[in-house]
Parts: sequence; structure tokens; C-alpha cells
Amino acid sequence: MLRNRHAFLASPLLCALALSAAFMTARGQTTSSTDTKLTPKAALVLTPEFCATSLKPKGSWVTRESGTFKVGQAACEELEPALKGVFLNLIRVAATPSPEDSQVVLLPRFIDADASKTMGTGKRELIVLLEWTVKDKSGKTVWIETVQGSAKHGMGNAFTHGKDMELITKDSVKDLAQQSATKMGASPELHKLTQ
Repeated sequence: MLRNRHAFLASPLLCALALSAAFMTARGQTTSSTDTKLTPKAALVLTPEFCATSLKPKGSWVTRESGTFKVGQAACEELEPALKGVFLNLIRVAATPSPEDSQVVLLPRFIDADASKTMGTGKRELIVLLEWTVKDKSGKTVWIETVQGSAKHGMGNAFTHGKDMELITKDSVKDLAQQSATKMGASPELHKLTQ
């Protein structure tokens, strides 16, 4: 009977220990996700000119999509929220700040866009290229990277130049912002600035 009593008490004790270990592990994982954020005070430079950027796509005249894509407007909506997941302290500015105001300056620049359509299907694809230059507070370039974002839209011949061009632009730039955040978060050069 005594043995049954100890077995009866051991079961809840083991359960309590297992739950405690699980909570500690989960808490440790939560803490470590914020520890991986880059800690330098970062200034994201989104100038009015950058936010007004429209690109005409390049590519074959047979499959190239016509029109202009307002990539700057979409980027100025998407980049800041995406990069706040990477930098612990990120501010958005309209011009390059003075060295005292930030430790890192993030400068985006659109390079190119390629918009194509698949003949007979009405499907469109937009690829946008953005170049990042990151400078430290002394003005020295510490990281340069080209990032690509893309999206596909349209079924049949249902692609409309108004609404669908806006959607494909937003989706490709959203992908571009996420790719930028991923590359910055994984950059050894930017992590060195944290130390």
C-alpha cells in the first residue's frame, strides 16, 4: 500500500516538473527571439523621391507588361514594419540624419523592375530589385545587398490594369520588404555592429 501511495504522489510531481521545464523552455525561446534583434539605433531613410518612384518594366516587347508600377508608394508602406522586426530601435526619416542621431543608416534604392505576362493565360509576374546600402555613424558603408521581391497575379484574361496592377505591385513589394528583413537579420556585418 505504501508503494502505491508513493507511485500516486510521484505521478503529479513528474507532471509538475515536465510542465515547469516546458514553460522555462518556451520562456527562453521568447527571450532569445528579442535577443536576436539588431540593437544599433537605425534610421530608415525614405525620401519623398524614393516614395514617389514609379518604374516602367523592362523585358521582351512580346511578353512585357505595359504601364508603370508605383513601387515607391508601396515600399514606403511595407519597409518600416518589416524592418522593425529586425531592429530593436528603428526610426523612419525623410533625409539622411546627422551621425549623432543614429548608429546605422539604411538607404534603399530601386534598381529595376521586370513585369511579364504569359501569353494566352493572362497571368502576370512582377519582379522588383532594390539595392540596400547600410552605413555606420562615421558614414562608412558596412553592407550593400541587392534584394528581389516578386508576385504573380491573374487567371485567364481577368487581369485589369487598374486594380490588378496595384495588387501585384503591393504583393511584390511586400515580398521585397520581407526578403530585405531576412537578409539584414542574417547579415554578419550588421550583427558585428551589435557587439
